[in-house]
Amino acid sequence: MTLFRFPVLVAAATVGVALGACGGSPNGTRNEPAGLPDLEQSLTAHDWLLYVGDSSLTGGVGNPVTLALSGATAVSGTAPCNTYRGAVTLDGGDGVRIGDIATTLMSCEPALEAAERDYLDALAQVRTADISDPERLILTADGVRLSFTAIDPRELIVGDWALTGVRTGAAIQSMVEGAEPIARITADGNLAVETGCNTLRTTWEIDGQAITVEQPAGTLMNCEEPAGVMEQERALVAALTTAATVDVTPAALSLLDDAGDIVLTARRM
Repeated sequence: MTLFRFPVLVAAATVGVALGACGGSPNGTRNEPAGLPDLEQSLTAHDWLLYVGDSSLTGGVGNPVTLALSGATAVSGTAPCNTYRGAVTLDGGDGVRIGDIATTLMSCEPALEAAERDYLDALAQVRTADISDPERLILTADGVRLSFTAIDPRELIVGDWALTGVRTGAAIQSMVEGAEPIARITADGNLAVETGCNTLRTTWEIDGQAITVEQPAGTLMNCEEPAGVMEQERALVAALTTAATVDVTPAALSLLDDAGDIVLTARRM
């Protein structure tokens, strides 16, 4: 009997090795390759800055353009003129479709508006994503190539910003002339805003695109001039404390609430 047991054991061991080599699991399903991120993980690992020199947008874009994914369902970013958001569908290992794109309604120079149309049209045509380099994202379709490099919002947000617009009611209002606020954001998580009347101080935290700004405290001056400066200050406080996400490029910053609506805009000084 012993003579017959040895071949059976060898056969069983051979089957076990074969299953291991094929990546099988005890229930017969195929395991994911260890250590390799899937498409969603790779796309959401960074925010992305468009690299025009390696893209098919021959006319350029004028202003920095960004793209960020929230999970496997939503995309947002800054286009040459407006901010935008849309829906995302991921398919398999490299399939990407972006649709239902909506933008804010700022009016810009004709060249920027044309560049924005070209970029958003190209984005809507995208069908595949190349993520072989974790610091690069290349979106392609027939005749379309959009090349992005990874950016870190936590690093980009640090610096001095001239605040350019704040939400009052349902609209973004430009700043009161003579009381143009400045925000100073430091790497240690502190934020100071010179409102044109008082100085507000608070702290901030970023996790991906999500941002939290604590309730500011500050000086208590009541300024009568220029007209509207105190109303503007109250709007700034409301914008900071309702901010839920941030879109930031080397040149511009927007804070958005949890509905995806812009509450504050700024340009780097």
